[in-house]
Amino acid sequence: MKQAIAIPVPAPQAVSVLGVPVVPFESYEQAVRYVAEAVEKQTPSFWVAVNPQKVHRALHDPELMEVLRQADAGICDGVGVSLASRILNGRSIPRCTGCDLFLKLIELAAERGWGVFLLGASPQSNQGAAQKLQERYPGLRIVGRQDGFFKDDQAVIRQINDSGADLLFVAMGTPRQEKWIRRHRGQIQASFCMGVGGSFDVASGTARRAPKLMQWMGTEFLYQLVTQPGRWKRQIVYFPFVARVIGQRLARIFHKETPTA
Repeated sequence: MKQAIAIPVPAPQAVSVLGVPVVPFESYEQAVRYVAEAVEKQTPSFWVAVNPQKVHRALHDPELMEVLRQADAGICDGVGVSLASRILNGRSIPRCTGCDLFLKLIELAAERGWGVFLLGASPQSNQGAAQKLQERYPGLRIVGRQDGFFKDDQAVIRQINDSGADLLFVAMGTPRQEKWIRRHRGQIQASFCMGVGGSFDVASGTARRAPKLMQWMGTEFLYQLVTQPGRWKRQIVYFPFVARVIGQRLARIFHKETPTA
């Protein structure tokens, strides 16, 4: 018989990074406990992975900003977000990447018998991810999957609900995946939903993550810039992101130093 995971304290209070709330989970284990509670209590929960690219895009996309603010939890997906929090809030946030959290939840799903639905990516990557994950995690129940090339949202939602999935992972890229989940969250019966970007590509082996040392140092963007030069536009957003963070910090300092009339 499955035992519920007790959560002795409320989830950490989210902090703002340029208007985007990020929950400072102390560890992956802590984050996983909150997801497990949502699944076991069948509480609808929508999480987002927050990185500099997503924050930068949200600053120019009001709909995406609203989606990120309405999510049940935003995790610190990039070292840039952690450093930005240090500058803006006086405290850094431990990293909790979307890809790693995805894999840890897949592992827990295999242990607890939760149903998993994989939505998004190319047909080859989606199928490959399902196959590799089931090989890596014996007992994993992938109750349904659908690649990202579909036109009928309602048909896909029926497919998800008919599967009885507990966890829905959506790999459509930002902002499509976040907007899609938020738009249809009220119809989706899976307890937990999260956009996972290129995680299916990683799981299937069609894409490689940065070496462990670069992951630890938070310099995956350099690896991506070298190995995927055609996607350089994704990396240059770091410069306006950093400028925005520093500008906001300086504005706060100036405001404090300016005498009131």
